[in-house]
Amino acid sequence: GRTAHWLRYRLPPRYIRRNRHPLCVGQKQHWFLLRLAREPVAFDFTSTGEEPEFDEWRWTEFWEPVREVIYFKRKVYRSALVELAPAAFPAGQPARPAWWNTLTRASAGTTGASGGA
Repeated sequence: GRTAHWLRYRLPPRYIRRNRHPLCVGQKQHWFLLRLAREPVAFDFTSTGEEPEFDEWRWTEFWEPVREVIYFKRKVYRSALVELAPAAFPAGQPARPAWWNTLTRASAGTTGASGGA
C-alpha cells in the first residue's frame, strides 16, 4: 500500500536548526506499507556499508507508532496508519487502543499534515 497524497508536517520553531543548510522547516512524505513474505529474521541494516538512517528499530503493534512518535509528527502517523490499515488488514483492522482518541485529539492541528483521516 501507499498513501494517496503527500503527508506533511512543519517543525515547531524550537526544532528548526537555523545554522544548517539547506534549512529544514518540515517534511512531506508518501508512506509505503510492505508485507514481509516470510518469518521475521534479524535484519542487518549495516550490511550495505552505508550509515543507517536510524540508530535502532523494533517490531511493534500496528497503532503504537502514533503514541511513540514526537507530538508534532503524530497527525501524520495517524493519517498514514488509518489510510494503510485496509491494506495491512484486509479482513478488518485491529481495534484502536484506548488511548487513541485522547492522544490524537490532543495533538490535532499541531502538524499541518494533510490527507488521511
